[in-house]
Parts: sequence; C-alpha cells; structure tokens
Amino acid sequence: MYTRKPGISFQAWLIRGLGLGAGLALVLAWVTTTGCTQGPAAIERPTRALSTSGWNLRLADAPAHPQSATFNGLYRPGEPLLIPAGTAFFLEPNGGVLPLSITPESAWIAQGGGLDLAANAAQVLAGRAPRVPGSYRIDWKDPHFAPRQGSVRVLVLEAAEAKTTNDRRTRLSAGGKSLGWYLDPAQAPVARIKENAARYVPPAYFTTLTDETAGLPLGEDLDLGQIVAFMDHRDANGRKVFTTQRHTQALPPNRELFNKLNLLRERLRRKGVKVTRFWITSGFRTPDYNKQIGGAAYSRHCFGDAVDLCIDEDGDRHMDDLNGDGKIDRNDGIVIGRACAELEAEGLVVPGGIGVYEWDGEDSVRSHVHVDCRGYAVRWGQAARGRGKTAFDWWSAETPRDVEAGEASE
Repeated sequence: MYTRKPGISFQAWLIRGLGLGAGLALVLAWVTTTGCTQGPAAIERPTRALSTSGWNLRLADAPAHPQSATFNGLYRPGEPLLIPAGTAFFLEPNGGVLPLSITPESAWIAQGGGLDLAANAAQVLAGRAPRVPGSYRIDWKDPHFAPRQGSVRVLVLEAAEAKTTNDRRTRLSAGGKSLGWYLDPAQAPVARIKENAARYVPPAYFTTLTDETAGLPLGEDLDLGQIVAFMDHRDANGRKVFTTQRHTQALPPNRELFNKLNLLRERLRRKGVKVTRFWITSGFRTPDYNKQIGGAAYSRHCFGDAVDLCIDEDGDRHMDDLNGDGKIDRNDGIVIGRACAELEAEGLVVPGGIGVYEWDGEDSVRSHVHVDCRGYAVRWGQAARGRGKTAFDWWSAETPRDVEAGEASE
C-alpha cells in the first residue's frame, strides 16, 4: 500500500495511491466538496447503501498511534464513527449497491469538513473531518425508496496536548484541562509492561462527554457515558454511596474495549445468563483521579481500555447470583471472567487483563470483574476480608499468567 510521505499534498497522495485516472477524479470530487460547494448540498450518485451491517471507515492520513489504528474498520449500525479533527478518511457503506443521497449537516461544512463520492471503481465516500471537535450527523436516504433512510453520527476527536519531562513522564491535557501524569513504561517494575511498552503510550485523542454525546450507543445496551468512572464515596457512617457524577468529561474512546464488552454480553446471554445491561462501576480514570483513589501506577483504566463491571438486573447494587447457587460471591464473577477468557482464546477480542474480585462488606457489590485490552493475557483473583486481602486462582492452568507486583490490582 502506498504510504503518504511528509510534504506530499493530500491530492498528490490520492493520485499516486489510486492511479492517475481514479486519483484525478477523486481530487476533482474533493475540490468540489471542500473548495467550491455552497453548503451541505445532497450528493445523489450511485454508491453502496447502508444495510444492517454498518459502515467501513479508513483514516487516510492519521498519525501512526496505537489508538488511531483502532478507529479503522467496520462500525456496527448506530455506532458513532471516530475520526480525529481535520483527518482525511474513506467511508464505505457495508451493503448492496443502491443509489443514495448523502447529506452532512450544515455544521460539518461550516467547520471545515468535506464529504463527496470518490469517482472510482470502489465507489467509496471520501471526506475530511471538521477542524472543530464535537458530534456531527450525516443523513442518508435512498431517493427511490423513501422508507430506506437513516443517519450516522460522527464523533470528531480532539488531539490531546502532551508535555514530556526529562524523566520521561508525560503530562496530558484535553479540553484545556490537565489529566495528570503518565509514567514511562520502560521504568515500570513489571517486566510485561516493559515488554509491551507500545501499549502504554498515553492516549492521543479524546472526546468530551455532553448531555448529547453521553447517550450515544456503542452497541446494544452500551452507551458512551458508561465508560467514564463515577465518583463514588463513603457517607458519614462509612457506607458506600454510588453516584452518577463523572470525575471528568474527557474520554479517550477505545473500540477494542467496546467490541469486547459487546461480544462478552452476547456470549453470556448464549450461556443463559440474564444480562440486559452491564453495570460499569468504573471506567476511564484520569491519572490524577486514579492516584487519588489508590489505583495502580500503570492502571489500564488510565488508557481508556478498561472497565470494572457487574451484572445487577434486580437493582440491589450487588452482583446477581449468576451461577444459581443461592449465594453472591467470587463464583458469580468467575462466570463473567471465564466467558471473557473464552473470547480471548478464540481470537475474537484483543487479549488483556481479567481480574475477579470478591468483597465481604454489606454495602459492597460483593463481586466485580475487571476487563481490559492491554494486548497480552493476564489473570488474577482477589478477595477482601475486612482490611485483609488474599489472592485466589480461578483460571485454567494453561492460561498465561503474570502476577508480578502491580498486575493483581487496578
């Protein structure tokens, strides 16, 4: 595949990558959209219609960053597209060939975005995201079959501001607010972190949660707003108080995590577990907040690809009795942990940490499961009895394990 070199314009890159004829045609389409059009006029040309299988997205000139690579690929119907601000991209509906009318909302054009049909054999849409981060809508319809219409939501992401010190710590800011310090993985006390340093690069792109974007679906029964940690606390009597107050409105979206959660819920349902919606007790944490609550220095929560979750269908703020033994304990969390491990073993999701926790406090969730996408398999179990903690094994002997300091905590 042709790689765009520094200093080569986007138009020249397209011509080289697609061939002279197709490339020139695409550039003409590009100019029509970004330089000569007046407002968001509908594009009515033959292209591929959206079926039940969503959209295929490919970023054309995004920087080589582990997070940006996850933005490429097939998006489920209703799942918002993730595109860094100002980034060129190609978009192709994943379905049969039908005529479509594509209409980006006026704000898309007003903020510097472009979208047009590439006049080549592939018949894909070529575009550039607006320069201003935020939530945008692109409407589509079949002009010859009115009931066939819909829209796709695009989250245009903001690039984080990073400042690295001489000791290789990185201070990250998003939305004008500091998030805290990310530590150098080369200095980690755990060998597996050093060996996988590329997975511990600070996130590069963030979205801001608003009343509108918090409810955006990431799949069936999974919303964007669930992925940020809430600020739970203890009351005057020392009892746990659960809240829906987020500690930050910044979030680095991670599609590897979204896919893992969606497939995990589906797998549990096939096993007969009743789960309408995961109760995510903790998601993304800024490094500052993670340090405040005593999280591990290299916690995956700080990278946006980890959650702690329960299944609480009856709303009593405890894990449900998933294995049907009449008790709520670690064995219920193990049901979730083993289902997630199966998905990893089958290669359906990115491998990562799976930790099962058990708590004895009356006001606790009794058991929860940590799930992340760090890129290598780690397993642990931990039971809390009063102020004491003990480790336990719940995974099969052949599962890769690494319980060095820092791995068996969040």
